[in-house]
Amino acid sequence: MPFLSFFANGLWVLVMGILGPSIPAIVEDLGITYVQAGIFFTLLSLGSLLGTSFGAALSDFLNRKKLFLIHCLCLFTGLIITALSGTYLTILVSIFFMSLLGSPIGALGQSIMLSLFPEKREKNLALQTSVAALGSFLSPLIVSLVLILGITWRGSFYFAAFGVLILFFAGMRVPEVRRKGEEKKSGRFELLKDKKLLYTAFLVFISVGPDIGFSYWLSEYFKTDLQVSLRLSSAVVSIYLAGVVISRALVPLLLKKLKPSRILVIGTLLASVSLVIFYFLPSITIKTLIIFFYGLGIGPLFPLLIARGTKLYPQNPGIATGILFAGMSLGGMLLPLLIGSLAQYIGIAEAYGFNLLLLVFLGFTNLKEV
Repeated sequence: MPFLSFFANGLWVLVMGILGPSIPAIVEDLGITYVQAGIFFTLLSLGSLLGTSFGAALSDFLNRKKLFLIHCLCLFTGLIITALSGTYLTILVSIFFMSLLGSPIGALGQSIMLSLFPEKREKNLALQTSVAALGSFLSPLIVSLVLILGITWRGSFYFAAFGVLILFFAGMRVPEVRRKGEEKKSGRFELLKDKKLLYTAFLVFISVGPDIGFSYWLSEYFKTDLQVSLRLSSAVVSIYLAGVVISRALVPLLLKKLKPSRILVIGTLLASVSLVIFYFLPSITIKTLIIFFYGLGIGPLFPLLIARGTKLYPQNPGIATGILFAGMSLGGMLLPLLIGSLAQYIGIAEAYGFNLLLLVFLGFTNLKEV
């Protein structure tokens, strides 16, 4: 059963990831501007923010398995409609509703997993987010392969739709998640006022900056500032993601010897030191190598913070997950934009200094719990 959650999260991240590499082909196909293409990302993030938050919350009131299957069908339909759409407006609308109605599959898969295996929370969440990072790693490769084969950008969306169809049939075999009687009586909206949960959601929000706020601008930094070829500058993001995937896969082993808070402190320290080396040493080879170690440090942050938040309310994993994912989505909408705005005036490498401040804050926050 945990593998369903892993696949659901990885697949949703893959769906989000195929849009970016497909943009040049979409721009050429539809004859739209970069500004118009940028609205795709805005609506994708907005739909994910609303869909994930409310979809996960509903899972504490309604049958999780049925909700999961419904959202799988919505995501499948949205991908097919996007692939078939011939105008800018129809693609715009389909992407928004695809994100709004399809994004909950990851959060729902997670809430089902947490309900069935609450005792393996940290281990399963680390493995789940490792697979999600793998989905992000694979998405540009899928788009490239589709284009190399002479298929249009629409082929990537058909491929993702096929993956969702597999997920739907796998979800049909999931046993119903039964709730205990006392859990049904627990107050649900009290989570919206819980300071510890909201603070954890704030930490999740912050952690997005050093994560995707770093990776989004990495290729541009190598291409523009370091004058590296486009082929290599595109590949460096994969090096970062390789570090993230490996470190998240190692978290279950580390948890046997270390407390989650200690792993978080070690991770922020490794990422901070790596970022300082990345900035001050001019060698492109060293910068490329240090990206991997930066990914190793960043990897454990998200899964362990999510585990901490959902552990506060094990009887309501859906609402807790929705609140935490809302922090993640808000971070994805705001922090990369903020870093990009800073980079416009002071440069990308200097703008990464903001990530260093966030890492230091996260480290000190968890230091008192070690």
